Amino acid sequence: MKVMVMPRVNLHDFVPRSRANGPGERAVVWVQGCPRRCPGCFNPETLPFVTKNWVTVDDLESRILAQNNIDGVTFSGGEPFAHAQALAELAKKLRKYGLTVVCYTGYTLKQLKAGNREDWNALLSEVDLLIDGPFIQEQRCHEPYRGSANQILHLLTDRIRLEEVHGQSQTAEFTLGAGGDIQQTGFPELPDMDAVMGEISGILKQTGGSK
Repeated sequence: MKVMVMPRVNLHDFVPRSRANGPGERAVVWVQGCPRRCPGCFNPETLPFVTKNWVTVDDLESRILAQNNIDGVTFSGGEPFAHAQALAELAKKLRKYGLTVVCYTGYTLKQLKAGNREDWNALLSEVDLLIDGPFIQEQRCHEPYRGSANQILHLLTDRIRLEEVHGQSQTAEFTLGAGGDIQQTGFPELPDMDAVMGEISGILKQTGGSK
């Protein structure tokens, strides 16, 4: 008897709505685990291949589709192509509802194609905008949706238009969680992030937004 295994994603974090991680308003999925070790990585806590929060593809699909009037989903990490099979299935489900798929990767598009892996090909076939290449600290830039100048925005389909990705400014977002925790996402590097977060926490306490 063949046993069906429901695909799962090792989820590092999830934000239901963001405008800092791709064009329009998008849900963002950060996976846990990356084989690369780029110096100065934006999300070093996502690198280890440790169990964070295993969730099914169906669960993530439901979370994302529960958001009204979003444009799509963004996969980040961690390294999405280290979780390609499950993310490919999730992307395929979401695209049926008209949502677009943006994916960050530390690999180049050339490397992904040359690898010719079934799971990589499956995910690539569902991605509308691929932002590729390792983060190189010495090439830090302020271009939209990129951390360093070597990274390239590849429009793999016509579902995201060129004008949607060019001419945009980098954005930092701060999201207040249900427990009063604050999550920062986006690209700008602020000179003293701890001080900024402390100031935001202070304002929230004064206004009753956080304990």
